[in-house]
Amino acid sequence: MNEELVEQMPQCFEEGPKPRESKEQGEQRRRLDLLKRWEIYIHVLDRGCFVRVGCKSIAFTSIEAGYKEIGRYLENPQLVATQHGFEEHV
Repeated sequence: MNEELVEQMPQCFEEGPKPRESKEQGEQRRRLDLLKRWEIYIHVLDRGCFVRVGCKSIAFTSIEAGYKEIGRYLENPQLVATQHGFEEHV
């Protein structure tokens, strides 16, 4: 009887097959990994703002423009970094 229990115990701890990640899920995970690399810092001024991602800063003439670009960056960090010329840091 003890032999039966020993043989059955590993079955209790087995994990089922892991679901495969879709292409969309993989892309979303990659974007999050990119976002985790850098802190985003916003410095609001009387006219506009500076947005710093890591060691790169970009000035915006309005706060709304800065926030809009931050939104774009959160959606696709690779694209926005390339457009602003700091793709080597992403």
